[in-house]
Amino acid sequence: MTRLLSPLPPWHRHAGAQLFRLQGIDRSAIGSPMLYLAASEGTAWNAGDSGVRLRADDWLGSGTLRNSFYVEPWARLSHARELALVVEAEGSLRVRVMRASRGRAAEVLREMHIDSPRRARTTLMLGSLSALPENSRLFWHVDAIDGACVHEAAWCTRDRPRERTGLAVLMRTFGRTGDLQALLAGFAGSAQTDPHHAECLARTEFWVLDASPGAEASWADAARLGLNLRVMAGPNLGGGGNASHLIHHFLTHCDAAPDTAPDEVLILDDDLLLSMESLARYVAACTYRAQEHVSSLPVLMKSRPTQVWEDGGFWGRLNFQAHGEFGRRRNLFPHLLKHGLSLEGFEHLDDFGPLNPCEYATFIFFGLSLATLRRIGLPAAFFLRGDDIEYSLRAQALGVPVITNPNLAAWHEPGHSYGQEYMAILHAVVINLTHSDSGAAELSRWFEQRMSEHGSIDDLEGMSLYLRVLDTLLDADSAVLTPGFERHYLAALPGCNAPRMAALPQADRERMEREAASSGVLMLPFLYPGHQAAASAHRSVVLVNPGAGTYRELAPVDPAERLALMERYVNALRRLVAGFSALQARWHERLAASGQPAFWAEVAARHEHHTRLLYEGGFERPADRPPARDAGSLSAEAARPHAVPIRELRERLERELSLLARLRRGETLQRRPPHPRPGASWAHWWRGLLRHTGASLKRLPSARGLLPADFDPAQYLALNADVARTGVDAATHYTQFGRAEGRRYRL
Repeated sequence: MTRLLSPLPPWHRHAGAQLFRLQGIDRSAIGSPMLYLAASEGTAWNAGDSGVRLRADDWLGSGTLRNSFYVEPWARLSHARELALVVEAEGSLRVRVMRASRGRAAEVLREMHIDSPRRARTTLMLGSLSALPENSRLFWHVDAIDGACVHEAAWCTRDRPRERTGLAVLMRTFGRTGDLQALLAGFAGSAQTDPHHAECLARTEFWVLDASPGAEASWADAARLGLNLRVMAGPNLGGGGNASHLIHHFLTHCDAAPDTAPDEVLILDDDLLLSMESLARYVAACTYRAQEHVSSLPVLMKSRPTQVWEDGGFWGRLNFQAHGEFGRRRNLFPHLLKHGLSLEGFEHLDDFGPLNPCEYATFIFFGLSLATLRRIGLPAAFFLRGDDIEYSLRAQALGVPVITNPNLAAWHEPGHSYGQEYMAILHAVVINLTHSDSGAAELSRWFEQRMSEHGSIDDLEGMSLYLRVLDTLLDADSAVLTPGFERHYLAALPGCNAPRMAALPQADRERMEREAASSGVLMLPFLYPGHQAAASAHRSVVLVNPGAGTYRELAPVDPAERLALMERYVNALRRLVAGFSALQARWHERLAASGQPAFWAEVAARHEHHTRLLYEGGFERPADRPPARDAGSLSAEAARPHAVPIRELRERLERELSLLARLRRGETLQRRPPHPRPGASWAHWWRGLLRHTGASLKRLPSARGLLPADFDPAQYLALNADVARTGVDAATHYTQFGRAEGRRYRL
């Protein structure tokens, strides 16, 4: 891998001063377009130069979740102080910078007029970040006077970034190689059209540990990505185990070459959606880091793209927003901030204004400096669930604050199953035994409540799940939190998932829920169903997993079987309470040891013959790169040949494919695809078009193996009429373009 060690170059020069980009427009529209830019009706992207074409009296605004500028992370955690807005546009327009905060209406901070017959950059200096009122959210609003085109608007600073900043992005996967590759391809594609994104990627190295079967074949064409990329194959140690296994090899590499080691680390999940602009904003934040901290971001749902399902969590101690207890008291589960918050409109945007210091951040996106990672140690040896919580609490214990940065966002889908719940509860108890001061009585009452809830509806499988947790906690010979930890999970999880849930289409499930009361059916969540004193009065009890769209009807139970299970459960609880002190000491010791480098060195030694390097390559810089330019350098801009963006190539190719398909069907067209010159053959024209587009398109994933397992071509075309009109194959379009654009492929 070849990563630049020089600082990020200036984005613009104004009045002799260099301006460095902090945040540009995020135009990816992953999830939902309403989260990106607000505009008057009829306004659309101009795909030819990635700009927005405005007619007279049209307006365009950045006051959305993805393009607001939240001040607090920059003002409190960075050394950037002087703020400016640089607008790249042409035409006649008015630009206003607005400021808003929770409980206060938006107000105009500064404004300027732009009249330029050609594309140019204009700068509006805004003063010091620290002078802005606390919890401010900034956004710009453009009004077109006689028509205009907005190409870019970037928040910049005159303060210089650190001289040397490199970022290592660590990713691990099992079974989601295609999703991970599509994410990397999206990053690479953005670098083709945005020079700042290219500069950020030149300073970023991606480390991937792929534990999927057949990983070697999946990465045979990794060079097409053109990234600083190192791919390893290894055994499946679970999401948490794979993370620490990868971190161990990464740290070993850093120790061997300390002069070229990156100084920032970002842990990413393999099935998240994240725009390149979000990654570039994080790179910029790293180059201005002024305080040791851990950084995460708001996580929204893939299935409901405007709904927040996680924005950091509290374990009680700091939970002022939910009127939590202000002492050291914690419980088994953290309270998630803004959980379920809908962003369909704009009324909740200022809830993100105050900086969110929390005790728990997710490994979906978890950023920290290399020095902080070395100080905290490695994540605990949890196969799945709870590793990020424990690691965050360990950071807090060392005085490292954990924050979520609202200038960033990602999309991820929460999932629950009996196996996942087994690991979540087991690890939550272990975490509480170390990080909580609650004793045996509270823990016992919690398990009693679980038994009461599931026992009231004769859900023996649900009760057995918690009995499995108790048995594992009481087993002194368990492999949990030992160097051979994965053996326990690989043996235990099949039994946890034995209760089979049946899939049911959403429409049928909604109908069943509507008719449940009238038909005598009691429908409950398969986890935490609550105590149901009147369950026996219902004809049947149906447990539902809403996230997976599955259900299970409970069968009649033999009373003797239920009583025998309850007896085993109570006996396990009695043993837990009687031996609580010894049990707490044992798990505290194991948990502490599993976060140490020596532990993971032993794990690596055990799997040395199954861990191997598959690919290593360096970043390929886009051939055509616009330089940073002053507002007056119009002649140089006009003379420079523009690179053709991938979006334009894609749309041009789709248009011509559609025309050719119609010609093949014998339709009479008003317009035929243009010949390159008189007398040229159609074959010659087609080869020329493929040569023209191939250089950019070949770097995007095209194999059908990258498709999601539930991809339905007919459904994809039904949901995306513009794709259907082109006649392009649905699978090819999704893998090459649709996935990166966040297109839906199912209801």
